[in-house]
Amino acid sequence: KDGAYGTVTIKANASFDAPVTLMSQNAKAAQFDSVLLAQATRNLVLRNLSIWPRDPAVGADYLIRSYDTTSGITLDGLDIRSELDAAAYMQWDAAKWEARKFSGVLLEGPRSLVTGSKLTGVYHGIMVAVDSQIINNVVEGFNGDAMRAFSRSTVRNNRVLNCVATNENHDDGFQSFQSDGVPVTDLVVDSNIIIEWVGSQDHPLRCSLQGIGLFDGPYDNLTVVNNLISVSHYHGISAYGARGARIINNTVVNIRGLVGTAPWIGIYPRKDGTPSTDVLVANNVAMSLQGTASTVDRVEFRNNSTIGTPSLVFENPAAFDYRPKTSSGFIDTADPTVAPAKDLLGQSRPGGKAPERGAYEVVRVKGKPVSGAMLLTQSPEVTTALPTSPAETTAKLSAGGSKWIVVPKTTQGVSP
Repeated sequence: KDGAYGTVTIKANASFDAPVTLMSQNAKAAQFDSVLLAQATRNLVLRNLSIWPRDPAVGADYLIRSYDTTSGITLDGLDIRSELDAAAYMQWDAAKWEARKFSGVLLEGPRSLVTGSKLTGVYHGIMVAVDSQIINNVVEGFNGDAMRAFSRSTVRNNRVLNCVATNENHDDGFQSFQSDGVPVTDLVVDSNIIIEWVGSQDHPLRCSLQGIGLFDGPYDNLTVVNNLISVSHYHGISAYGARGARIINNTVVNIRGLVGTAPWIGIYPRKDGTPSTDVLVANNVAMSLQGTASTVDRVEFRNNSTIGTPSLVFENPAAFDYRPKTSSGFIDTADPTVAPAKDLLGQSRPGGKAPERGAYEVVRVKGKPVSGAMLLTQSPEVTTALPTSPAETTAKLSAGGSKWIVVPKTTQGVSP
């Protein structure tokens, strides 16, 4: 029922053979200060709840936390914030950020699903363990890493906005790393939008965000496709120690519109000097490409483009419209044999004679590309099919789930 329930602890050994759901009777009207899922919790779904500490002086390090013996946890359609007024984070100073240093979600057990949720004004955003999924969430206003995931996990259709800098953490839109010498395997990062900053350009706490940081390999069978990375740091998509990787149809652009090499897509050896092997970097658009093609190590760069001046090749970078102009050289020039069947917005490829380079496939009318102003708008729909959740095979987004997509102004209000 509606109301405030304080700090909620699911006692140890709350293990269920089939998913059990704890949800608001009315949309997000049940509010918890924080949630701790104790050891051995299994097959629990938290749905349509509000999670934020009522007392600004008291709170947990993690607003939702589980341990490594938990499994099959689903978080669906949650409103997670560091305080009730977290939407005002643009007015916070560094002291306020450090005082409200609550991370959103840490699920240390396998087979987790976080979907259709929004996190606001947090330190780290969503962190899951192996065999897990981060699908269709928004992380807005953060001063750590927005998302982390590891082996056999999928990170898809998420929106990351507005990173602030108040500490020594090197902030990432997404990060993954090996632990205790165990490689990260079968990680998929697909169709995410990571935008460093959409607020006032002279904000004193604006960070320089790293896009997709894969610094501590090895990474086996890695897939990074259809992502938009608009940041100012030089690491747009960087993989150190990839062993079997596909980096395909991503757009990596300098958010300040500057000419230069940053941010880039980079393929590097592991920190011990072991080279990356069996890597395909294809159909991407980036400020620059770093790394060396090698027939010996089977590292190939194919049908990529580097950006000179963003405003000359994209429709309207100042409005975060990174569809390619017809004069960009990106249209109909990608390799169709490796391009994903859908683009960042779920539109079919190819739309013309061949796919576009980068994350966006340009909409066409009577075979000709269509331009026009773009808007950031919300939709509860998913443009990429939601993979089956190991914890709840019938999991689907709540109607209130937020997903940021980019649609032409001329089709605003029409399902893309």
